[in-house]
Amino acid sequence: MRQAFLDCFSGISGDMFLGALIDAGWPEEELMSLPEKLGLEDTTVEVQGVKRKGIKGIQVKVSRPGPHPFRSLRDVEAILERSDLQPGIIRLSLKVFNLLAQVEAKVHGCLLEEVHFHEIGAVDTLVDIVGAISGLNHFSVGKICCSPIPVARGWIDCEHGRLPLPAPATAELLKNVPIYGVDGEWELVTPTGGALIKGLADHFRTFPEMKVEKIGYGAGSRDIPQWANLLRIWLGEDRSSKKESVVVELRSYVDDMNPEWFEYLMERLFSADALDVVMCPIHMKKNRPGVEITVLATPGHEHSLSQILFEESTTSGIRLNRCQRYILPRRNGMVPTNWGNVRAKLITRPDGRSTISPEYEACKEVARRFNVPLGAVYQAVSQVPVEDFIDEEGSVAPKDSGAHP
Repeated sequence: MRQAFLDCFSGISGDMFLGALIDAGWPEEELMSLPEKLGLEDTTVEVQGVKRKGIKGIQVKVSRPGPHPFRSLRDVEAILERSDLQPGIIRLSLKVFNLLAQVEAKVHGCLLEEVHFHEIGAVDTLVDIVGAISGLNHFSVGKICCSPIPVARGWIDCEHGRLPLPAPATAELLKNVPIYGVDGEWELVTPTGGALIKGLADHFRTFPEMKVEKIGYGAGSRDIPQWANLLRIWLGEDRSSKKESVVVELRSYVDDMNPEWFEYLMERLFSADALDVVMCPIHMKKNRPGVEITVLATPGHEHSLSQILFEESTTSGIRLNRCQRYILPRRNGMVPTNWGNVRAKLITRPDGRSTISPEYEACKEVARRFNVPLGAVYQAVSQVPVEDFIDEEGSVAPKDSGAHP
């Protein structure tokens, strides 16, 4: 799987993201063509090489003469929907703009439909967001990791007057994102940059395991005395063919329980966030037939799941074990079929191949609705080409082949 790592040692903004992608090899002409595709008249994109502390990077400037119009979320949606962009790019762009609208509504204490973008709704933000997603799509990025984010104190002048840094909208976007403070008074993270990492990043961590193929530097608009004001992007193949994690295993035996109750027990365990529930027939002491109940869960769910086992079964004891497990990389999404989009998983095998795994409940629903054999639905889903897999929001889809319905 192709992976991107955003090395935000000097923060992140939309134009820095674009510059890093161009420096890594995204063709300039694809970025230059975006204003026309979006119907943004008189908008120009300038790409130039600059140096920050002796390191060459690419600076991107988006400009339009005259005042930038205010736009509502609906206006932005209309611009994207009537563009000729690929469906996956439109979907993720709408997700990022919805994040911006939500934090603006919270900061200003208004309804979502009352939000009118000003700074963040200008043409440069439209190009920044759509461009960043288009560039990632060009490289067929399927996984994005991002470093912890530096933030500085200070002030910024905007439409509403003088505000503390990080700006209120940016601060909201950085919730649940690892940050650290640095000395200085600069806006290191813009609302656009914050929305892009919040909407696109799968993980926030230090350097991931990957085979690096390309590195690009995107320059910020100003020089910072203490360090190079650059965003660095690393592109390459994800080398972690399997992911290691810790799970808790709860195990119990019962030999005196009404068999009709097992279905309800399993239903309650899954509703309480059990990762898996397995029930196996066994022979217990004095050769009595019984059932072994095994529940897998993430650490922290032991108490609630144990409570359900005690309440809904006849067991009087539960054994707990902490286990390590390996899982192959997987992504949730949908595939197009003759019956519409059907939910499935895209699983990456150790040799790098990707396979589509049907979701049982989704296939069962299709079989019942259209009165077709379940096996036929499974076969149709399994045979969909990998490039037609449609990622669930929050991940960058494989490069679009134009085959989406």
